Amino acid sequence: MKNVTVTMDDTLLQRARVAAARDGKSLSRFIAETVEQRVGRPMTQLEAIERFLAGPSMNLTDENGKAPSRDRLYDD
Repeated sequence: MKNVTVTMDDTLLQRARVAAARDGKSLSRFIAETVEQRVGRPMTQLEAIERFLAGPSMNLTDENGKAPSRDRLYDD
């Protein structure tokens, strides 16, 4: 973890301290979580797979409910 220096107006700092205290967090943790919510965090490989699999399914069957043959898939 890296330390970061942040410059802000005194009034904003006071409001941030109050908000952090209200959430039962340190100011550092409050700011880190707020930034994470704004920019997101990288997904793990498992999260990426789960997100992909949760997406819409791809219907590859024809009107009779049959999947295409290998020859049809690779037909030029």
